[in-house]
Amino acid sequence: MKTPLLRKKKGFTLIELLVVIAILATIGSIAAVAIWSRAGAGDDQVCKENLEQLGKLGILYGEDMAHTGLLPTSGMDDDPDTPNLIETHGWWIALAQLDACDAVVPDKPKGKLKLPSYFHCPLDNRVKLDGKSFTADYKTVSYVSWTDASEDPENPNSCIRTTAKQRLETLPWLTDGNPVKSQSVHDFSSFCKMVMPTIGNRHKSSINVLYASGAVKAVEATEDMTPEEVFAAVAPDMAKAGKAAPAKGKKAAADDDED
Repeated sequence: MKTPLLRKKKGFTLIELLVVIAILATIGSIAAVAIWSRAGAGDDQVCKENLEQLGKLGILYGEDMAHTGLLPTSGMDDDPDTPNLIETHGWWIALAQLDACDAVVPDKPKGKLKLPSYFHCPLDNRVKLDGKSFTADYKTVSYVSWTDASEDPENPNSCIRTTAKQRLETLPWLTDGNPVKSQSVHDFSSFCKMVMPTIGNRHKSSINVLYASGAVKAVEATEDMTPEEVFAAVAPDMAKAGKAAPAKGKKAAADDDED
């Protein structure tokens, strides 16, 4: 008697299909995380390169005879020779006037200032920008200026003097942050207002810092660190000194009234 041949199984069982689907889903999620991490790392590098470029502009600004040894800050004294711009409103306005900046400066009062892309961090989620230039305002510029209030107690937002006797390698000039009109970071309170909101919302566990010495560093800033710990990591000398000063400079209030 012939033994009947076993029929070949065709297709997959339901369980086998579910296993295959689960495996494909796992692979897909791993790939997505890898792609996201790589993209985030690329954007983080762009941010650091932005600060390096801004540092070069800062050197050019400080080499100019009219600004010898200075780094511009939000709240700095306005230049009466630039009637279409008000430098005290934002540190970027002073840099925009350098030929090397390649900005589009308005030719009439209250005109729009256009800045190149390196004034904006691609991880700044307040606004997404397309193109190589953008209109400057407090939501499109991604970096805030710092200053040492002890240099000019009457105007704590005045320019940083690189010729002063201070440790430039520990004095931040620009960092990740949300700019505020006519204000620089000059104490713990202003740090909490302008810089702390970016932690966890921009870079995963750090703040990118351009120091007055020209060095760019990624300073650790995780969500489990206290604001005091982050402040001390970014600006150790300022934290030790316990800098405290009025919130605005000499001309800020008058400028607010103009708007």
